[in-house]
Amino acid sequence: LARRPKRHKLSVLDRNFRTLTLITAIATFVLVVIGGIVRVTGSGLGCLDWPLCTQPLPSDQIKPMIEMTHRIAAGMVTVLVLLVALVAWRSYRSQKWIFRPAMLAAGTILVQIILGAVTVLLQNAPYTVALHLGTALAMFAFATIVATVARHPVESDSLIFDPRHNRLLSLSLASALLVYLLILIGALVTATGSALACLDWPLCQGQLLPASTDSSVYIQWIHRVAALIAGIVLLWLTIVTWRKRAQQPHGWIVAAVGLSLYIVQVTIGAGNVLLRVPLVLRGLHLAVAAAVWACVVVLSVLTARKSNLETVSDPMQVADGTPDRLPAEPIVDLKRPPFRSVAGAYFKLTKPWILILLLVTTFAAMLIAQRGLPPLPLVFFTLLGGALSAAGASSINSYIDRDIDGLMSRTKNRPVPAHRIEADQALAFGLILSVTSFVVLTLFVNLLSAILATIGLLFYVFVYTGWLKRSTPHNIVIGGIAGAIPPLVGWAAVTGRVEITALYLFLIIFYWTPPHTWALMLLVSGDYAKVGVPMLPVVRGDAVTRQQIVLYSVQLVAITLLLFAFQLMGWVYFISALILNGLFLWLALVLARDKGKAAAKRLYKFSQLYLALLFLAMVMDKIV
Repeated sequence: LARRPKRHKLSVLDRNFRTLTLITAIATFVLVVIGGIVRVTGSGLGCLDWPLCTQPLPSDQIKPMIEMTHRIAAGMVTVLVLLVALVAWRSYRSQKWIFRPAMLAAGTILVQIILGAVTVLLQNAPYTVALHLGTALAMFAFATIVATVARHPVESDSLIFDPRHNRLLSLSLASALLVYLLILIGALVTATGSALACLDWPLCQGQLLPASTDSSVYIQWIHRVAALIAGIVLLWLTIVTWRKRAQQPHGWIVAAVGLSLYIVQVTIGAGNVLLRVPLVLRGLHLAVAAAVWACVVVLSVLTARKSNLETVSDPMQVADGTPDRLPAEPIVDLKRPPFRSVAGAYFKLTKPWILILLLVTTFAAMLIAQRGLPPLPLVFFTLLGGALSAAGASSINSYIDRDIDGLMSRTKNRPVPAHRIEADQALAFGLILSVTSFVVLTLFVNLLSAILATIGLLFYVFVYTGWLKRSTPHNIVIGGIAGAIPPLVGWAAVTGRVEITALYLFLIIFYWTPPHTWALMLLVSGDYAKVGVPMLPVVRGDAVTRQQIVLYSVQLVAITLLLFAFQLMGWVYFISALILNGLFLWLALVLARDKGKAAAKRLYKFSQLYLALLFLAMVMDKIV
């Protein structure tokens, strides 16, 4: 492979400005979401005056609090936007795609404040509500543009917003316009009370074109047609960016994320109708819509780069005389691999050995919650959704860790480092599985299980893999949260809530993860030392790792016995837990004294059997 080109060395001002613009964009997103919560909870008139709240709504104490939270957040965002504009005016006037959006954002925030006051004084008139949201989205777009361009320190003329010479940019801008209009129509749906005008989905009153004189029916129908058109264009955009990924390597990822979020958005929209619009879904509906809007705005900036029209793939990659685009990898074999080989590679990408254990804990939690076998369709869709979520997380993990997986003997034969699957294909596969998981769990199980599974996926991908794994020896301890969530998913699927027993199941896996994983790390610590990943044996040594294994094993034993102490489990479980815990603790103590790898291997293998048998004991206790 060619040497990676160097990047620009950023000044302190540039680094601080990057951070400021990112914080501003995130804060603006949060403000839009809080504004959506104000609308769906009917808190817009929680305070009958403006800007203070000297006349709160006397019949409800919650709505004034929500409205004032919105106003305080608006004040904080105003300060951030004006600060960005000030820095841009003083230091970035020569870079028009930083300076101009920053000035526009500052002007828009002032208009937004006036519209907020007018909306209150006009008592939430539908069109002022939509206009208020539209202005907020425009401000969010300007903040996003500044944050995106600030991460590409290039000359101003490297951005060319001329759709006539860039078909991909034309498609990106069309997608952005459609998403923007779709969100505004959605605001009208909420403001006019048209959310339940059609009680079926995807049709409206069982018809493609409803025959009704009710204006709310047509507002809802227009919203669905706009959603269909926007979805088709986003799909087309993702396909086009995939085909042009060599020239625009980051664009297709942004497009794929946007499309994935849009599918989630459509699922939530269906839930709004089929579940009779619960408030949590309506708030989440706008939050995901704003995230899709951010994606298409970022993609428009990326596709507007001059480099997209020429041969440069990333203006950040500049090296003294070094080409800023890596040469394409040579094609070794033009023969198409057999389907069985490709399918096997994708199956291995999902890490089925991890998948099975996660599904065992999910299914066991369902049996415990039901005190027997739940309805088979519920079991099927819960396990299917959980499997898709775990497989998606593993696939995205393989994409992120591809640089170190190829250097470690334990992982070098995985599909991505072994080049049986391209890295971007692994990422696309993971995104598809992740979105499908959310859709399956939301539609066929319940929203809570879908949210919990998604939290586990995001925690594993971003918190553990993206941050903790390469930054702290505590990665395994904190990262264990992700692996402990499947029992919560299974419990929520049966009961629709998370109860105290489910939390104990969560804690058992949380405390089981460190001794289980550290036993493996003792066997392969050399690999992680070679790639600089700070696993505990690498940073603190084998002796400290063995001591920590004993410490966490003792805590694990205590947690498992609390289930019996608090009468959440009976004698069948208690006797089984005593035997299993005795064996686990004995193997941990042997490992503490034995410096050989055999003891670590015995504990690692038994720990897998231990967890499965412990959950089986819980199931038998509840059923028997």
